[in-house]
Amino acid sequence: MSGTPGYSLRNRLVWLLTSAVAAIWLLSALVVYQRAHDEADALFDAQLTQVADTLLAIVAGGEVEHFVEELHEHHRPDSVPIAFEVWHRKHGQMLRLVTSNGRGGFEAAMTPGFSEHPYQGARWRFYTVLDEDAEYQVVVGQAHASREGLAREIGLSLLIPALLALPLMALAVWWGVGRSLRPVNTLARQVGALDAQALVPLDASLALPNEIAPLRTALNALIRRVTEAFENERRFTADAAHELRTPLAALKIQAQVAQRAQTSDSQQHALTQVVAGVDRMTHLVAQLLTLARVDPASQGSAPPPLDPAAIVAAVCAELQPQAARHAQSLIVEAAEGCSIAVTAAWLQIALRNLLDNALRYAGEGARIEVRLARSGPACTLTVADDGPGVAPDLRAKLSARFVRGEVESEGCGLGLSIVARIATLSHAVLELGDGLPRADGGHGFAATLRFSTAAMAEVGAR
Repeated sequence: MSGTPGYSLRNRLVWLLTSAVAAIWLLSALVVYQRAHDEADALFDAQLTQVADTLLAIVAGGEVEHFVEELHEHHRPDSVPIAFEVWHRKHGQMLRLVTSNGRGGFEAAMTPGFSEHPYQGARWRFYTVLDEDAEYQVVVGQAHASREGLAREIGLSLLIPALLALPLMALAVWWGVGRSLRPVNTLARQVGALDAQALVPLDASLALPNEIAPLRTALNALIRRVTEAFENERRFTADAAHELRTPLAALKIQAQVAQRAQTSDSQQHALTQVVAGVDRMTHLVAQLLTLARVDPASQGSAPPPLDPAAIVAAVCAELQPQAARHAQSLIVEAAEGCSIAVTAAWLQIALRNLLDNALRYAGEGARIEVRLARSGPACTLTVADDGPGVAPDLRAKLSARFVRGEVESEGCGLGLSIVARIATLSHAVLELGDGLPRADGGHGFAATLRFSTAAMAEVGAR
């Protein structure tokens, strides 16, 4: 199944930025063209006004004939031509007095001021002015096409350089984007050079932009988690290989003894040893798998606080038959109202291992007490017995893997290691100390899980 096709971030940024710049330039040219058109209109209106006032002053001064002669002699094409007519009122009628070359036929009754009318198949703008006695009327006109042509020339003069500069801008954008994305390529090369068998965090001394530095931080965090996961896997494999080698060898020997036994009693004894060995291996494999479940360094999102009283009661009821087989008394005191932030399954595993250790090591007829107590906002879960106990110098080592106490047992030395791991992941503290008092004046063994106020506050703040 093919994946989603990729795309070039560099090309996309170049196209987006170049298009944005081109659009801005085009919009600016349109705005400038409109402004130029408006300015041209204002300028030409002023020109029309000036020409009309000048013509009116000339004709009112009686120099009409001289003006007409001079106009015809010095006539030349103009880039923005202006047409005009001078009208004279005589005997109550308006008579055309002067007309510009090549033009004529304006309306006689135009309203004074600016107006627009069709003329010779085009749209023209006219300006009409009268003298004080309304004897003379001057009409000055100009085609809109002339104005628009000039505005178009101004717009093109602005747009053409922008179009010529657009490839240069695209090249500058391409170079700038490529230079800005260079740290991404450097980071990609660092990630590509990582050895899957020996992952190390990326070099944090390399300066990266603020937008890319969080990616490196996240990658380094991922590398540390993956490295720890690999280390846990290697440790689990090594532990399993080490601990299963001896029981398997013992099972083989007992099976060979059963095969060679001469009497049924010898064969039955050997088979009993094989069954016992299978039981020990079953317990060992179960503990190894449990330890593997709680080995990951993160449990994802923080679990919601829960009241452990019901879980404590359920686990103790589950192990009550085991205590009865050894004539042990299991006493449970679980105060309600505690609130601890721990995964329910992990709490069950931790308590089950603590109780299993107490049942295995306390001995026949021992007294085992499970107490869930609340001290302010903090809660403690204690499993104590009046068995032989553990020497103080050995207690610190019990939470390590495959370390057993001084009492001979079928345990595999992983129970307290599992509890210690769960305590670390649950922001709790595992404390090992003296247990219940014995008749000879000594004390048994006690393990306490203490869920502190600081840990609970930390979880609640997430």
